Amino acid sequence: MVLKRVKVGFKVTILLLVATLSCSCAKKSYIDVDYRLPSAADTLAGRTVFVETRDLRSDTEIFNKSAKEKFKDFTGLFSLSLEMPGDQQKILGAYPLPRLFETALKQRLQKIGVGVTGEPSSGVPVFQININQFHIDLVGQKWMADISYEASLTQDTQLVAREVVTGSAERLKVMGSGGAEKVIGEIFTEMINRLNIERLFQQAKL
Repeated sequence: MVLKRVKVGFKVTILLLVATLSCSCAKKSYIDVDYRLPSAADTLAGRTVFVETRDLRSDTEIFNKSAKEKFKDFTGLFSLSLEMPGDQQKILGAYPLPRLFETALKQRLQKIGVGVTGEPSSGVPVFQININQFHIDLVGQKWMADISYEASLTQDTQLVAREVVTGSAERLKVMGSGGAEKVIGEIFTEMINRLNIERLFQQAKL
């Protein structure tokens, strides 16, 4: 009876080990991006915008040759998770690059009290996001990320305020693709949160 239990336990252990190895060897078709909202909230309560995103990158390649080798199965989708208090995470979904920016910025707008409409309408300002650069390089033993985008407010087709956000970050390479995903998440959070939305509304007098 004891011998049979030992055999069953051994089989279970082997199966778990095989499953773990299979998962660790599985090729990822997406990139995990963790986004952390800033603490400020409800500073623009009562405003409403329609959010529009454009991909204006002159170079649409995300990776350089070395980085691309580490993400051979990448399909262009980013799995976006929202970091919550208490080390909790809320998975928002998997998006192509423009929707990644749009979804994160909608979360930020809503956090500070700005309502977001699903369709453009007369009298509602357009909050436009133009992506100018999004590039991940693997150079030697370092992951390097460069991001640039422009946010603007348009009222009745007239541009009334704009701001350009640009930044870069790097992190030493570690085993697997985790180092790249961590640096992408960190600089993405920094770049989205660096945008001064309150000042943008002040400039637009909205």
